[in-house]
Amino acid sequence: MDNLLYSVTPLRAFSGAITGVLILFLLGLGTPLLTIFNRRESIFKKIITLFLGAVIAFTGWVIMTGAYRQYQAGTKTILVQVEEKRESTGWCNRQLCTEYSAETTDGQKRYVFGLKKKIWAEIEVNSCYQFTYYPTQVKMQGDSQYPSLYEMTGEIAQIEKVNCP
Repeated sequence: MDNLLYSVTPLRAFSGAITGVLILFLLGLGTPLLTIFNRRESIFKKIITLFLGAVIAFTGWVIMTGAYRQYQAGTKTILVQVEEKRESTGWCNRQLCTEYSAETTDGQKRYVFGLKKKIWAEIEVNSCYQFTYYPTQVKMQGDSQYPSLYEMTGEIAQIEKVNCP
């Protein structure tokens, strides 16, 4: 257990999606209800609010469906070597935010894992790790005849440092 860097339960892994969905459902369903029962509001404003509430609730449903499909697909465990660590700064909701990622490979495919700063600081370049994560399911039109050299990663459940083969 000495080599275990990160481990969470499925509930904790998907807590961000769960919180986001709850907020979207509250906004999408609550705001139209408050507007409908307000006698001072015009019928035009009530219709617009209903429409926008439906769009917000639908967005929450799409996120909920994606997170549920990702959870139902189960975890995948891979042994990878970290090739590079990246710290990138960009705009998030009108303010600068920093994202931390580790670019890895298993020799056949490349994986990029988004990490928290504390875990990112512990990851070492050219070291091997065993990642357990929920793969992101992306549906594309048609199947390519060429195998993908990149695999989408989702929520991370566990990271363990291992010896390279």
